[in-house]
Amino acid sequence: MKQYKIIFSIITVILFTQCMQDEYNLDKLDDDIEIRMGVLTPLAYGSLNFGDIVSEFDSSSFISTDADGLLLITYADSLFSFKANDLLEIPSQDFFQFFIDSDFGLPPLPILDTFEINRTESFPFTFGNNERIDSMILDEGSINFDLTSTFLHTGKIDMVIPNLKLNGVAFTQSIIINVDDGSFSENTVADLSNYTLQLNDSVGTDTMFFPVEFHVEIYTNGVSGVTVGDQVGIDAGLGNLNFEAIFGYIGDYELVSENGEIALGFFENPLDGNFRFEDPRINLNIGNSYGVPTDINISRFTGFNNNQDSIVMDLTARNPFGYAYPTISDYTNNDILKDTTISINKDNSNISDFLAFLPSSFEYSLSAKSNPDGEGASYNFVSDESEVNIGLELILPLWFSADSFALVDTMDITFFEDADYIDKVSIVLEVSNGLPLEIDFQVFFLDSAYNLVDSLFSEEYTPVISSATIDPSTSLVTDPGFKTSHIEFTNEDITNLEKVRYGIIRAGLKTSPDSNGDPLAVKFFTDYEIDFNLSVSIDIKANSNDF
Repeated sequence: MKQYKIIFSIITVILFTQCMQDEYNLDKLDDDIEIRMGVLTPLAYGSLNFGDIVSEFDSSSFISTDADGLLLITYADSLFSFKANDLLEIPSQDFFQFFIDSDFGLPPLPILDTFEINRTESFPFTFGNNERIDSMILDEGSINFDLTSTFLHTGKIDMVIPNLKLNGVAFTQSIIINVDDGSFSENTVADLSNYTLQLNDSVGTDTMFFPVEFHVEIYTNGVSGVTVGDQVGIDAGLGNLNFEAIFGYIGDYELVSENGEIALGFFENPLDGNFRFEDPRINLNIGNSYGVPTDINISRFTGFNNNQDSIVMDLTARNPFGYAYPTISDYTNNDILKDTTISINKDNSNISDFLAFLPSSFEYSLSAKSNPDGEGASYNFVSDESEVNIGLELILPLWFSADSFALVDTMDITFFEDADYIDKVSIVLEVSNGLPLEIDFQVFFLDSAYNLVDSLFSEEYTPVISSATIDPSTSLVTDPGFKTSHIEFTNEDITNLEKVRYGIIRAGLKTSPDSNGDPLAVKFFTDYEIDFNLSVSIDIKANSNDF
């Protein structure tokens, strides 16, 4: 939790005054420096409210407050999104060859100039995931006909597809048979952009089809007859199909199978102890314009801490889950975007234990399947603009309990390198603690090899700043805790610390106990603050040859 690190880093860094102004912008610092014979005495005082502190939080997070001023830390990220035409494709259709035969022969008849044949054929239309489509509006597409004729006559072929319409008018195509030697062959391709195709069910089968009506005219002119078996051959196909909208039963697609990882920056610092949020929430925010009921199943949600230990989020009570989807009437009213928030909270998961583990990242696996209740449960539609976006939002109200919880950090220290010129250093630090946490801190001094040299405070004098007094009915601070600490380093102490190059800061946090002796959960509001007053005196060696 970076905001707490900032609090205690400030308190400790103030002890080493050369670092203070470089790292922190404190608008109450005293600019005056009083110089006396052998004594340099800078004075500083300042105030940090909790809102200022958390504004330094990890850049991937957002700090806000609720209506009562309770601080909230939120983290948002996108899990995944998919569009309908990335998942749902209309397969090209290659139809069987159809033959329009003459069922009987005719000798040359001077009174019969034209021989006519009428035939209706059903062209099957197939998908791959148990779809039962009623109709589709094509954004683009084409229909291809390869036609041949063995009739020894010229003629004409008229084709009508009554279920394929543009602006309410059925598709028609006419082909002229312009040779009379039985070798006629022609290919024709028609553009189907913006056409609507309605499909019929074949009774007793799983096949969908659309009818094509053929009217063939053979011009005999009374000269030569028609032979039994003379025929018109037709190969047909639909291709390059992209939809604007599809209606009916879309089928049982696995819409997505997604694995991912998200880093949580605010738990990345070294931490120690027990820490528990009272009301954390993870919201899955879903925006959907896909007119199909869908179930999402989260099969894995595992957190990892800095030691790569792991914890599993138990989502049994919330898993699987559906989300809102538009209906056909919403499509008609051009209102197809539906929003859903799925909340994972302490009532339906182990999220409090999960976050008490202080995960620095988590990995997830989830999948989504359309029409979990099968055909007939819902009438489906999908448009070319349909999409599903799923985002994750982690909300941490700063309402928690802490038991012997500590923040740990390392800093460079070179203050003691000039020990030969210093006789004594005296530091007085006064802290008014307006936080509902007991604070204790210690600095351990290390040499260049990170071996322990000494500590800032002896164990029995480690400063503990009592927590503020809280009104239990409002959770507001009534009286701050207060502590004055005096530290004195003599020349001998400073000489012993000359080899110090690093300091480990350990800032301990602890909430007050409740009636059972357990850590009390407390809330943090934006106006909570820490006030401090610092005075430092350095006695210079009067007999130094450098003065």
